[in-house]
Amino acid sequence: MSTPPGRSRRRAPDVVPADPSMPGLALAAGIVGIIGAVPLLFVAVLAVALGGLSADSGPDPWTYLLILAPLLQLFGAVCLLVRRGWLPLVLALVPTVVLTVAVIVTAAGQGSEGLGWPLLLVAGPVVAAALALAPSVRRWIAGRPRRTT
Repeated sequence: MSTPPGRSRRRAPDVVPADPSMPGLALAAGIVGIIGAVPLLFVAVLAVALGGLSADSGPDPWTYLLILAPLLQLFGAVCLLVRRGWLPLVLALVPTVVLTVAVIVTAAGQGSEGLGWPLLLVAGPVVAAALALAPSVRRWIAGRPRRTT
């Protein structure tokens, strides 16, 4: 059926209207993201307290990842909770995984047993990222009110 001249056909909006209520998965992702940063912060504080940011030959650049990983995790969780985006929480998983792999490789190189314990560093951030990827959370973020300037 054609539309009359001068009138356009109404199209469905691409973005879901703003919904002020936070989905439970978004709240859970934010809380798990913040809680998941605690072990990372513990490792970073412990490394800094023991002088791990500088070796005998000078500063080790990879050790700054110890500080960066928990800060990015906290930033991503806060961004999600204030409805600014889900992607920072998901991308914060990358330095956490790199840090966990570095810890496992270093421990394996020294002949340590029980290499599963470092996986606790990445458990919370993985769960938070998975919850942030839920369709209801992404729809809630996409439906936030935009600024009109």
